[in-house]
Amino acid sequence: MTSMISVAKCTSYELPKVQKAIRECVNKIDGLKDLEKGDRVLLKPNLLMSSTPQEGITTHPSIVEATAKILLEKNAKIMIGDSPGSPYTNIENLWEKTGMKTIAKKLDIKLLNFESTGSHIKKFGSEEYPIAKPILECDFIVNLPKIKTHNLTILTCAVKNMYGAIPGARKTDYHRRYPKPSEFSERIVEIYKLAKPDLTIVDGIIGMEGNGPSGGDTRKLGMILASEDAVALDVYISHILGMDPYMIPSNRIAIEKGLGSGPGNIKIMGDKPQVMDDFRWPSNIYHALEFFPSKIARILLRFWWSRPAIDDRCCKNCGICIEACPPGALSEGPSSPIFDYEKCVNCLCCMELCPHHAFYHEKSFLYKLTSRLSKKGGE
Repeated sequence: MTSMISVAKCTSYELPKVQKAIRECVNKIDGLKDLEKGDRVLLKPNLLMSSTPQEGITTHPSIVEATAKILLEKNAKIMIGDSPGSPYTNIENLWEKTGMKTIAKKLDIKLLNFESTGSHIKKFGSEEYPIAKPILECDFIVNLPKIKTHNLTILTCAVKNMYGAIPGARKTDYHRRYPKPSEFSERIVEIYKLAKPDLTIVDGIIGMEGNGPSGGDTRKLGMILASEDAVALDVYISHILGMDPYMIPSNRIAIEKGLGSGPGNIKIMGDKPQVMDDFRWPSNIYHALEFFPSKIARILLRFWWSRPAIDDRCCKNCGICIEACPPGALSEGPSSPIFDYEKCVNCLCCMELCPHHAFYHEKSFLYKLTSRLSKKGGE
């Protein structure tokens, strides 16, 4: 079966331009054909942490507002909901900084914190997942991800955004229990299946490259995309950013499970962006080690590693990373938290949630050497 993806060029977050681009994308794929008058619609943006729109970490409020206005024209009942990366996040501050509070007040839309809405336990194989009630009880879900890199999963976009359907500390618990990229991506895909959206509209105006999803660099991409197939969107976005889609673990796993279309079964409507050859992806040793036998991998890890470390000049010693660390590898220190690398599973939750961008990748000599050789080999 062929999946349709619509793409519209959009280089500004000015509301009229964003609304025009989203309307074009949605109309091209008839993305609201199943929406009925009075339906309860949940908008699920990426609200990872309390950051401003200019930082490029969360879905831009113009994307959310433009989508909401189009849905209100259909007489839908709109809600905005998500679960931030850390259960300790001050939700009022998050809504304020991300611009969601302004939208909700302006359009009379309800804001939902999945930590307080309750959840239903859904089973997938041997795993049980608490899915936020609004995800399961609404009539229509519009997924509103942002294009970003991710140090563990390589890409975080359409499929990964539904990971926010899990409230509370369970998200970090899965990081602890499944530290390998492929294992963790299995969980992402299973949660996506249980919380599958009806329509996905991607904020690709400004994305993030490098060491995302919060510590990378903003990158102008100039596009908005939409599809009913979130897997196909991730596959296509990987391609136009210069990455083999099957190198993204969640893409490969989702396609194998029959949850979306692969590269040969996608039809692009509207603009067709050029494939980039200079987009910067994160480099993480754990992706390479998945291809080694376990015994060899363990030996290599002693000398070949990349791990999170703290820049004392940036750290404010706020303690967010300590509270959010799944294996408890961080403890209080005099000027900044202290790492216990024996406990660290390299899930990068600390880097992901730090509001001060105080974390960086510390690399061993062997890691730096092999990275330099790899770059030279590709020249």
